[in-house]
Order: sequence, then C-alpha cells, then structure tokens
Amino acid sequence: MRFLLFISLFFFLDPVSAQEEKQPLKDLFNEYYVSVNHGIGKGFFGGGLGFNHVFHPEKIVSIRTGLDLQYFQAWGNPVQPAHYSSERDVRCLYVNFDIPVVVRINFHWAFIELGANFGVGLAGQRSATVTTSYDYQPSVESTKKESWNPGFSVGPVLGIGARIPLNDKLELLVRPDVGASLAFRYEFMNFYGRLCIGIHLK
Repeated sequence: MRFLLFISLFFFLDPVSAQEEKQPLKDLFNEYYVSVNHGIGKGFFGGGLGFNHVFHPEKIVSIRTGLDLQYFQAWGNPVQPAHYSSERDVRCLYVNFDIPVVVRINFHWAFIELGANFGVGLAGQRSATVTTSYDYQPSVESTKKESWNPGFSVGPVLGIGARIPLNDKLELLVRPDVGASLAFRYEFMNFYGRLCIGIHLK
C-alpha cells in the first residue's frame, strides 16, 4: 500500500512540476489518475493507476487510450464438487495490465465515455475453503491457496466525468465508471465499478 501511494504521488507531482517548464510528458500522457475499485455485488476493494492520452480533448468527440495498472479482488466460479471434496468462498486476487480504447463525448467541463479495456494478467492468487470428507469420518476444512493468472481479458466500460479547471495548464479529473472483464483462460468474468481521481494537462 505504501509503495502504491509513493508511485501515485510521484506520477502526480511530476506533471505538476513539469507544467512550469514545457510539459515534456504531455505529448505522451496528458491524463494521470488513481482509482478505487469495487466489485459490483461483492464486498471487496481494489485500486489502480492510469497514464492516459486524450486525443483532441478540446473537441466534442475525443479518444482516450493509454496504460492502466489495476488490482482486483474477485469471487471466482467454484469448481464442481468432487466425490470427496468441495470448494467454497473462492477468491481471486490479481493485477491486470490494461489498454483502454474509449470514445469521450465532451460537454464543456463534463463528459461521458464508452469503450473497452483490453488487458492481460500479470500475477494473481486463488484461495478457497476446501471441505474434505471420507467414508465414516468427520469432514475436514482447510484453506487452499495457489498462483492464478486470468490471462488475456476484454470488456466494455461506461463512464461519466468532469474536468475541473485549476489553472491555465491543469485540470482536476473526476471519473466514475463501470465495466466488465472477461478472461478466457478460466472463463472468468468480473463486474466492477471505479472512482478515478487525477489530473489533466491542458
């Protein structure tokens, strides 16, 4: 958590200091954000970092893409019970590297977005409570943990937001969105909502 906070502060402060000179990163990324992620219908939280570029932000229709690093905790689909054992409380924790491709429609300082995220899993863990039973013996419960990677994923994203002017070169970015992530390796789907807070370089 301290590492995530340090990285987010570094990338937020770097563009702010750069704006006093020539904003060398603006041509590469002109939006930076951190997010709080929450699974829809599930009681968990995650987080994320984003470094995006918005093409033609001054026009009515813009395109946003870039690099996002997202951390999720999600409930997976339990394996069908075997003859002597069954799983419950299956939880998947993973870090995803995403590339968003999103259309943004601007209305002065507000906007709506519609697009998709294309991602690949970097690392993860799967845990479950396993109940094992044998003939004529009491059941035994244990916790099972193993490495887990959702692999390649794709999913839609829909959001609204605002760019609030702070000065002539910097805007505060507020963007809540909802989305879904479908991973093909394990036929795994995650529905989530995010609150993204960041800056936009004008």
